[in-house]
Amino acid sequence: MIGIVLVAHENVGEAMLAALEHVLGPQALTGAVSVGVDADIDANTGDLQARLGTVIKRCDAGDGVLLCADMFGGTPCNLALACMRTHSVEVVSGFNLPMLVKAASLRQTLNDLPLLARKCRESGRQHMHIASELLAEKAEAHG
Repeated sequence: MIGIVLVAHENVGEAMLAALEHVLGPQALTGAVSVGVDADIDANTGDLQARLGTVIKRCDAGDGVLLCADMFGGTPCNLALACMRTHSVEVVSGFNLPMLVKAASLRQTLNDLPLLARKCRESGRQHMHIASELLAEKAEAHG
């Protein structure tokens, strides 16, 4: 089974894992690494990288790990990207709860890490809506 590790600012990753488990129940091979707002990135990059590496190893059962970063270009994402050289990981940025639900569901039967990453990205995009537009489309369809 593919592991899932969330890399995010503050406690966003831990909160999203808790939400995922609220929806689907307990999840094996999952973890989160937070980058605090007060973290001295220049001084702590090695520590953060080591902590992320430890969580990745704990979550990798042999099929690799999907690293979900909260925002492309941010420090958490940059830490995740650096792991691509040393670990069997794929990085997807901009995670949301529908994407995590899809990842947790698909990894039960899918052991192709790049394919899982693509399917998760697609699911995350498909579940983003502007309520007024969606309601207008529904009203038009029933119009």
